[in-house]
Amino acid sequence: MRLIITDVSVLFDLFQLEILPEFFALKAEISTTSFVYNEIVIANQVVEFEVYKRSQKLNVIVLTEEEQDAVNEFKTKRNLKSLPDKTMLWKSIQLNCALLTCDRKLKLEAKEHGVEVHGSIWVIEKLVEENILDKIKAIALLEQLKSVNDRLPIDEIDKLIKKFKT
Repeated sequence: MRLIITDVSVLFDLFQLEILPEFFALKAEISTTSFVYNEIVIANQVVEFEVYKRSQKLNVIVLTEEEQDAVNEFKTKRNLKSLPDKTMLWKSIQLNCALLTCDRKLKLEAKEHGVEVHGSIWVIEKLVEENILDKIKAIALLEQLKSVNDRLPIDEIDKLIKKFKT
């Protein structure tokens, strides 16, 4: 089972698409840092994510004081303004695991550090690969994703839709 650290943007996309149960059914250990988890503040989202946290489908990594100091000292090429972003990148490097984010700057930084990095589109593709979703449902979700997160690369979404239609 592979370890994946996710940021809040991917979690919010999946929440809005109403496919969190499917996401947590992936053959992966899904984790995030407490800094990221604390960005979930809307009541209905808090309630839903607490269910996954309590059932241990979402592992929330709490950094020690020493780890927090290391994150603060961690140098990046890009100015990662968000401490939660920096904690995820640092932890994914430490654990040598994949990172899920929709943040372009964080994706570029992660790739430069040799971190495998993906986003919400990849999650839907994985759900099809693992037979958790069928292609028809995936196409509908990808179409919906275009309006849920308009910062995502539409061309990548359209390519995946075309792939699923063939």
